[in-house]
Amino acid sequence: MSYRTIIFLQAVLPIRASWIFFTDSKQVDARMQDDLTNLPLLAKQNEITVIVPADDVLLTQAELPKLNRQRLMQALPFALEEQLIDDVSELHFAIADYQDGKIPVAIVARKKMNEWLAELKELGIQPSRLLSAVFALPFIEKNWTACITAEMSAIRTEKYSGFASDPSNLALMIDLTLKNAVEKPTCIHIYNTLGASIALNTDSILQNDIHLSEQDWLEKTLSWIDINPSINLLQGHYQAKRKASETKKIWITAGYVTLAWLGLLFVGHLISFFILHHEASKLDQAINTIYKQNFPEASSVVAPRERMEDQLKKLSDEANKNYFLVLLAKVGDLMSKTPEVQLKNLDFRDNQLNLELLAGKFDDLDKLTKKLMEQGLTVKQQNASVVGTEVKANVLIQRGTS
Repeated sequence: MSYRTIIFLQAVLPIRASWIFFTDSKQVDARMQDDLTNLPLLAKQNEITVIVPADDVLLTQAELPKLNRQRLMQALPFALEEQLIDDVSELHFAIADYQDGKIPVAIVARKKMNEWLAELKELGIQPSRLLSAVFALPFIEKNWTACITAEMSAIRTEKYSGFASDPSNLALMIDLTLKNAVEKPTCIHIYNTLGASIALNTDSILQNDIHLSEQDWLEKTLSWIDINPSINLLQGHYQAKRKASETKKIWITAGYVTLAWLGLLFVGHLISFFILHHEASKLDQAINTIYKQNFPEASSVVAPRERMEDQLKKLSDEANKNYFLVLLAKVGDLMSKTPEVQLKNLDFRDNQLNLELLAGKFDDLDKLTKKLMEQGLTVKQQNASVVGTEVKANVLIQRGTS
C-alpha cells in the first residue's frame, strides 16, 4: 500500500502546519494539527506535497516567444522585471506550459524557499511538490473558488492565477479584484471553515457558500490537486532530489535485471554446452567401438566415416555377387507377404533358384509370379498340376538383366 501526505505550511520560525495522510485508496489514514514532529516515518518516505502560503507566491504570466527551457528561464526575469519590486536575482521563477501564447509563472523569494526547505529538511521531510495555496483549490471554468480558514484565505480565479488575503479582508479583496477583472465569473464558490458567511457586493454574481470543517476541507484537497493544473515551485535549482533518486533507482533496478538476464543467458548456454559435450563424448565412444569392431587391427581412429562407407560398399558389392543371397532376400520378402502360397522345397543350382510351391489356386501362383517379375527377376513356372484341392508347381527364378 502506498501513502501520500499533504502538508499545509502556515509559517516558519517557529513552524506551524497542518497535515493529512492518505492511503492509495485516498482514504484518510492519519492527521495532525500544528506539530510536524509527529509526522509518521511512513508519511515521510512517500509522495509529499507541501502547500505554502499564497501571499508568499506571486502568480502572473509573461508574453514571450516559444523558447527552449534554458533560454526561457534566462529571459523570464527581465520580461517581468517592471512588475516586480524586489531584485530579480533574489527571486525564484517557476513556470507551467504555454497557454495561448503566454507562459504562466509563479514567483517567490529565494529566502522564503530556502527557509521552507531548510525547516522541512530538519524534520526529515523531502517534498516532491511545493504549491501555492491557490492550487489547493479546485479550478472551475468561468467560476472562482475561495477558501477561508482561521490561518489563511485564498482565491483561485483561473487555471494559473489567484491571490491571497487575510480572512478579515477577503470580501474586500474579492470586490476590488472583480472591479478590475476583464472577464467576471458567473459564480464564486467559497469553502468556509469559520462558520459565519462573508458578504460580497456582487449582486450580479452568484455566491455559493459551502460550510465545512477544516478537516473536511483538508480531505478534499487531494482530489483537487490531482485533477487541476498547478505550478510546482520545485524547479531549476530547487528541483526535488527525490525525482533524481527515483530515476537512479529505476536505472539501478534495470541494470540488475539486465545483469540477471545476462547471467541466466550465460548459465543457459553453459548448461547447453555441457549437455552437448556429454552427448558428443558418447557419440565418439560409440563411433570408436564400431570402428574397432570393423577394423580390429587399427591402432587409432582415422577418417571413420570414409572408411566405413568404403567397407559398406565392399560388403554390398560382395552381396550382389552372391546370387543366392540376392535371390533369397527378394523371394523371402515376397513370400512373407503372400501367405496363400506355401514353400515346400527350395534348391539352388547354377545361379538359379528352384522353388516347389503349393497354392489354393492358380491365380495365387500367378500373382506371386507377377510380383517376382516386378522385382526384376526372371521367372519360369513348370510342372503345374492339381493335387487334391491344391495346386502344385515348380518355379525357376533367376536374376534379371537389369
